[in-house]
Order: sequence, then C-alpha cells, then structure tokens
Amino acid sequence: MIRTLLIVLGVGLGTYLIRAVSLSLGSRVRWPDWIRAWLGYVTPAVLGAMLGPMLLLPDGAMLSPWRNPALLASVPTGLVAWRTKNLLWTVACGVVCYAVIAR
Repeated sequence: MIRTLLIVLGVGLGTYLIRAVSLSLGSRVRWPDWIRAWLGYVTPAVLGAMLGPMLLLPDGAMLSPWRNPALLASVPTGLVAWRTKNLLWTVACGVVCYAVIAR
C-alpha cells in the first residue's frame, strides 16, 4: 500500500516537473528541428497506446471483431475524422455509432 502510494506520487511529481519545465522553457528556447520532429510522433504514439488495448482487448479478452462494438464503431468514426478533420463531427459520429451498435 505505501509502496503503491509512493510510486503514484513519484510518477505524478515527475509528470508535473516535465510539464512545468517544458512550459517555462518552451517559449524561450529554440528547439532543434530533430526534437520538434520527434515530438510530433509523441501524440499519435500515446493515442495508439491508449486506444489499441481499449479497442482490441475490451475487459482484457480478445473478442471477435463482429462482437466488439467499440471496434465496429471506431471504423466509421475514423473515416469521419479522416474526411472532415473536425473534432466535433468525429466525436458525434463515435457516440452515435457506438450507441447504435452497442444496443
């Protein structure tokens, strides 16, 4: 219990320090092009790492694609995101598709 609490606090402090330093230095430091290019890959990588298990392993078990409503709803949602590049339409499509499929 204490060990878990210390780990959570340590990770939280690390996250806070990384954000605080980058926000305080971000506007004053000219980052090299290779770092800015590398940082461009962080967001898609984190998003994929979060969405992959959620879509492919709901409740920790692999489901058939036809019995997985989140995976089925992600297909038209991804198409809407790609086509419109609009967050509102993408979210609305995802909510509607999931509601219809998960019925």
